[in-house]
Amino acid sequence: MRNLQTFLNNIINILESIKFPVGKNEITLIYLLQVIAYLIIILVLASYFNRILRQKILKKIISEFGIRYVFASIISYGLGAFCFIIILQITGFNVSTLAFLGGGVGIGIGLGLQGITKNLVSGLSVLLERKIKIGHFIKFKDVEGYVTEISTRSATVKLENGSSVIIPNRNLIESELTNYHYKTDHARLSLFIRVDYNSDLLLVTETLLICAYSETNILKIPPPQAIFKGFGDSCLDFELWIWINSDNMGIRFEVLSSLYFSIEYHLRERNIRIPLAQRELWLRNFNRTNETFSFSTTQQDLIPSTNSDRIENNYQSENISTSSTLFSITKLLAKVEYFKTLNDLQIRKLIEIGTLKEIKKSEILFKENDPGDAFYIILSGSVEIFTETLKKTLAVLQKGDFFGELALMLGIPRTATVKAIQDTVLFSINNKQFDQLLKNYPELCERIVEELGKNEDELEKRREELREKGLLKPEEQDSNIILWVRQRLQSLLSS
Repeated sequence: MRNLQTFLNNIINILESIKFPVGKNEITLIYLLQVIAYLIIILVLASYFNRILRQKILKKIISEFGIRYVFASIISYGLGAFCFIIILQITGFNVSTLAFLGGGVGIGIGLGLQGITKNLVSGLSVLLERKIKIGHFIKFKDVEGYVTEISTRSATVKLENGSSVIIPNRNLIESELTNYHYKTDHARLSLFIRVDYNSDLLLVTETLLICAYSETNILKIPPPQAIFKGFGDSCLDFELWIWINSDNMGIRFEVLSSLYFSIEYHLRERNIRIPLAQRELWLRNFNRTNETFSFSTTQQDLIPSTNSDRIENNYQSENISTSSTLFSITKLLAKVEYFKTLNDLQIRKLIEIGTLKEIKKSEILFKENDPGDAFYIILSGSVEIFTETLKKTLAVLQKGDFFGELALMLGIPRTATVKAIQDTVLFSINNKQFDQLLKNYPELCERIVEELGKNEDELEKRREELREKGLLKPEEQDSNIILWVRQRLQSLLSS
């Protein structure tokens, strides 16, 4: 034991004999080892305190993780640095000599640590400006994914394949970046569709919009839009705009795939061709007599041709008849008394503002005296229309029937209750969308007033119902029925 103690004393004496000049002070090697031990202990404690601040103390005050991270780091490591300086002074070290070291460190940062310094400053900028947050879906060059972590040096982005990419903060600040969550909660996706020149543009528009409304991950507001882009070489070019929640950007390819499948199926069901590129070859100075034309030197490659032959793309669409269960909203809207004289362009505007609505068996769509805020066409299923006050069924409507058109256009309360007899899919146009359409296209409003005026008996009946319920304004009591309709529409548009 005495030999071990003697050995340790000799080691300590040797360490104390080794000295380093630091400014005006000299420090021994054993003192330097003690300082390193203190520094390690302080760093461990500061790191632990940082975690406590982020996860417990500051969490009650600051909800944003990035801001908590900045404040926790400043407080914990600032306190650690202060404690380290106190320890140095207590142990007799002249702290003023650190100014000399600080100058050396500054030169080192200026020469060799510029990248790290830029990343630290950029990280603080990202965290404090809060334009990029954890959970945001971003696109940075070829990287697309969700931000899972933002530190003072770098940001971590999780890709759709499960891997993660670490991006230095300076790159996020200096380069262009797309953030699908910044000041919005939805993002737009586009699909490009080409159809044959013989296609009915109104039917194409209707098909694209119905397919979009049928997908659960596609938002109803903003509504999908079918954009006619122009006339291509061998096709008509359409672009379908859809919106999804920004949180669903990670599954955008699945959404687009499902929508493409649906579009292809419904276009085929409605006998709308997706054309191949077509090329035509015209033969000049062709011998009018029937003969065999050769395009090669071998007998097997001989191609028979006549004076009227034309070599062209031989793609032929199958003669697929429209399914009996597939209804055209265009034709159903044309059945509505007040829409039947609208032209195709005006009908298209009605289709564009519509949405699909699903109701389950026995579900109530609306009740008697509810505000008349929508018009409906039954695409599948059936509904019962009844009055609760009289406990009487007024009608049972099947697919292809429609209801609520006067309530939509005149803003009058519902006169009956509607309940689904079975699972039912409805095409609906609500009052906000309809009113906006009339504001944008005043000529459409006048056209509807003209059609409403042709059914004065029905309008008088509805006005009488409003009078009985005390919902008619004094100035509307004895006015001309056409003037009354015009006033009702104008009041809706000005509201």
